[in-house]
Amino acid sequence: MAFGTKNILIVYSSGYGTTREVSEKIYDILNLEPLFNITLKSIHEPFDVNKYDYFIIGSSIRADQLLANVRDFLSYNNNILRYKKIALFVVCLAANTLHGQHQVENTVYRQLAEKYPQLKIIDLAAFGGKIDFNKLNPVMQDLIKHVFRKTGIKANGSIDTRDWDQITRWAVSLKEKITNGNIPTVLVPIGVEQNEKN
Repeated sequence: MAFGTKNILIVYSSGYGTTREVSEKIYDILNLEPLFNITLKSIHEPFDVNKYDYFIIGSSIRADQLLANVRDFLSYNNNILRYKKIALFVVCLAANTLHGQHQVENTVYRQLAEKYPQLKIIDLAAFGGKIDFNKLNPVMQDLIKHVFRKTGIKANGSIDTRDWDQITRWAVSLKEKITNGNIPTVLVPIGVEQNEKN
């Protein structure tokens, strides 16, 4: 292994494949850096947390929270992860506008700060999501349609609000941040300070 190599794990939780697809895109971009030793895993696969210096964790949002298995992962490995550097991204249909992205980021940031204050979160992003109503059972269809009435998002067929250019920009920025060691000790997502001042 080359001197200065950074061991990075991209780990994701994906119910219908949306977060997995975003994780794969981020992997492809970061894997272009020769000094990155990158592994891509589902959160359901076995891996040794101690092996990695950086974690890029992907989750969808359910009931305004990270998925339960992601929260369990953070809690169970808390004593190890507190010494690692963590970037986190979420996919959520509500993050289909800049305002929506900020709202989701702020919600996730505050949850992380409250439940896992010792973790070093070096970056956080919210991306749009994807859903195919034809793959949902009737109960889930009715539940999501009820939620969508408040957002103005159509509740039929297939919806994909992901912005692949935004995802690419974030991955490139994260790659440069890790490469250059330009990592803040405390992360405040875009929009948090502005919202608190208003």
